[in-house]
Amino acid sequence: MIFYPKFHCEVSFIEQCWGFAKWVYWEFPASSTEADLEHNVICALNAVPLESMRRFVLIYHISQAH
Repeated sequence: MIFYPKFHCEVSFIEQCWGFAKWVYWEFPASSTEADLEHNVICALNAVPLESMRRFVLIYHISQAH
């Protein structure tokens, strides 16, 4: 029998970072040019604070321990 680890997208490190970046992304003005969209995505991803990433990792590790 194979047991897979628990997975909840709400506590996944990547999902938490992506959710934060999407929240920031919505603050940018709407655009239809690919260059603007790419710039906005990069800025949103760079806006995720390192401290938040550390907290997301800690939450992930705590959830995996139970």
